Amino acid sequence: MKHLPFPTIGQFRNAIRNVTHHARYVGQDAAGDPMYDPTKPLPVLTFEATVKLHGTNSGIVHQRSTNETWFQSREKVLTLEADNAGFMRAYYDKELMPLFAPFVGDTVAIYGEWCGGSIQKSVALAKLSKRFVVFAVSVDGVWQPRSAVSAVRLSELSIFNIYDYPTWTIDIDFNFPQFKQNEIVELTKAVEKECPVAKACGSVGVGEGIVLKPITAGWEHDDFWFKSKGELHSASKVTQLAAVDVEKVRSIQEFVTNTVTESRCRQAIDKLKEKQLPLDRTSLGEYIRWIVGDIK
Repeated sequence: MKHLPFPTIGQFRNAIRNVTHHARYVGQDAAGDPMYDPTKPLPVLTFEATVKLHGTNSGIVHQRSTNETWFQSREKVLTLEADNAGFMRAYYDKELMPLFAPFVGDTVAIYGEWCGGSIQKSVALAKLSKRFVVFAVSVDGVWQPRSAVSAVRLSELSIFNIYDYPTWTIDIDFNFPQFKQNEIVELTKAVEKECPVAKACGSVGVGEGIVLKPITAGWEHDDFWFKSKGELHSASKVTQLAAVDVEKVRSIQEFVTNTVTESRCRQAIDKLKEKQLPLDRTSLGEYIRWIVGDIK
């Protein structure tokens, strides 16, 4: 019985950094340090956004080789004496094998949000009965696609699925990710103002935000997932994703395009040669200083 924690989901800025590093990674140098090629273009990825529920992260794990089933929070394996808001007590004596049946593998971990009732306050979900809403499944450490995850539910046991509720897709060009930030902010505000999951279940009120995962083939790893929370629900104490001045960003990019030209960069190389400086990374500072000074 091993605790299999759900990963911590970062902010948009973390996803930008991780996508950039992954796309431009070219290997390791002689010292074993990572090397990146900053000239490699960054991808355009399609993200699927689901409603972020304000509850407590929980999981049910079944291991076929040992015929064990256990319950967990984000931090630990649960027991009846050390539960997580009554999650294990709600399900430990129930027939849960139908949840795991669709998956082929040894260890199947089903993750979701234990929410509703008194688990969290000041959100629309608090007006509903307690429920477990599945949002991810891992089989032997591999995240399963939406097509597989969306089939996991036992409504008679108040186990539901996040894909039963509204979802959205957003294409993000990571060469210019700022251009999608306002769209993410507006969607976050809309979900926070009126939680779509709670509304579908008969309760109207405040939600928390959204979680975005890439669905582009080859980019499904949790390193690239991110969340966006709003601030209307002050008890959440979260940092809101700020809107950006799109025209200002666009003007900066136009300025760079118009001034950092190939001919100017080649001229900077010639200046390095004139100073008899090596054409390697040790001269990068001097190279950049000359370009900046010439533009000024």
